[in-house]
Amino acid sequence: MSDLNISMEQRVTTADQGCSYTLVQLEGFIDAANYPRFEKALERLVESGRHQLILDCRGVQYINSTGISGIIRFHNLCKEAGGAFLLARVARNVGITMHLLGVTSVVQVAKDLEEAEQLLEGGSAAVEVAVPGSDPGTPRNVPVLSDPSGPAGSVAMLLPSTGHFAKICKKRVEQRGGKAFLFHEVDELMGGIDAIAPDLIVVDKRVHNSNKVVESIKIDQRHALASVILIHPKGADLQDVRGFRVWENDSLVDPFDLGNLFVLTESEVRRVTRDRKLFTQQVRFQFEGHQDSIDQGLSLGGALIAKLPLTEQERNALHSALKEGVDNAVRHGNSARLDRRVTVNYVVEPRRVTMLVEDEGEGFDHEFFLGQIEEKDAFDRAKERMREGGRGGLGILLMHRCSDRLEYLGKGNVVRIEKRLHA
Repeated sequence: MSDLNISMEQRVTTADQGCSYTLVQLEGFIDAANYPRFEKALERLVESGRHQLILDCRGVQYINSTGISGIIRFHNLCKEAGGAFLLARVARNVGITMHLLGVTSVVQVAKDLEEAEQLLEGGSAAVEVAVPGSDPGTPRNVPVLSDPSGPAGSVAMLLPSTGHFAKICKKRVEQRGGKAFLFHEVDELMGGIDAIAPDLIVVDKRVHNSNKVVESIKIDQRHALASVILIHPKGADLQDVRGFRVWENDSLVDPFDLGNLFVLTESEVRRVTRDRKLFTQQVRFQFEGHQDSIDQGLSLGGALIAKLPLTEQERNALHSALKEGVDNAVRHGNSARLDRRVTVNYVVEPRRVTMLVEDEGEGFDHEFFLGQIEEKDAFDRAKERMREGGRGGLGILLMHRCSDRLEYLGKGNVVRIEKRLHA
């Protein structure tokens, strides 16, 4: 079973008027099994009045979406109490997950402890932005740092009509040094997106046929890194995921404070600028256990893989690995329950592609099966285990042979499939 070690130390920054803070050092996996301990440790700190926190994440090997929600919640509590909550030394694979879920646009992340202390001493003003909370459909105010100069990016907005709201949004972007483009029909937006190459796309879901916009954008490598913010109609439940869904980067539910949209827009443009230095494409999609939803997920995965700089044989093998990962997640991880979901995070970097397939199950003894795949008789031994009525591990063997790197994270409910790309 994967473990999580937590240690705490009270420190003072090196400035003339030193700032006292608590350094929380984490090592291991923040998954479903370990999250209660992680949450309890931070709750004790906050309840005891320690609101200046730096989380040293150098030893964190995996964090699930619940752990990320917890980070945002405690960040909010510290800010409300007049304190600060920062992350430092986040490992690369964990940072990818945080990027995909948008946490880096909310919580400050420092490259080392020295930079974290400098940020702690900075005393920058903060503003509020609404992001989805842990409770379904409930927006939560989370502070993010504001940049007085604003990002000089380009923003495309798909809105129902050219009214007062649209004009205000356009003026705000232009005042901050950016370019704004207004569209009122999906065909207009998709027809003009190549010319403007936006950093951010705001989509009002009241626009007719807007339900497929996110998928169309994310599947196109030219625009896949553009951040998409969806404006949902009043009463929408942001956590209600039925069937198949390609996830946007962030959401707002009408009615909302216009200032929240402005701050969210500017923080997302900043994030996209950083991401383009690291990634080529990021897509997060999710589906339930119904066969038509599974087929949609695999079809999207195949379309994404088909565009990779690989040989046809390598693309076919990688798609086979994805199919096997999804099949294991549906049948074994989620026990074929139709209401449980599978989440795929697809990330392309200049030299490799990574697919993270996550189920909502309890995990399994993945270390045993991974230890078998290098054996010469791995295939025969897997068949023997199946004849005896056990889990054979043939799927794991297939994924291993179809990729350059295969590993399980946390308790075994997340599989990471990696493949090197041709130059």
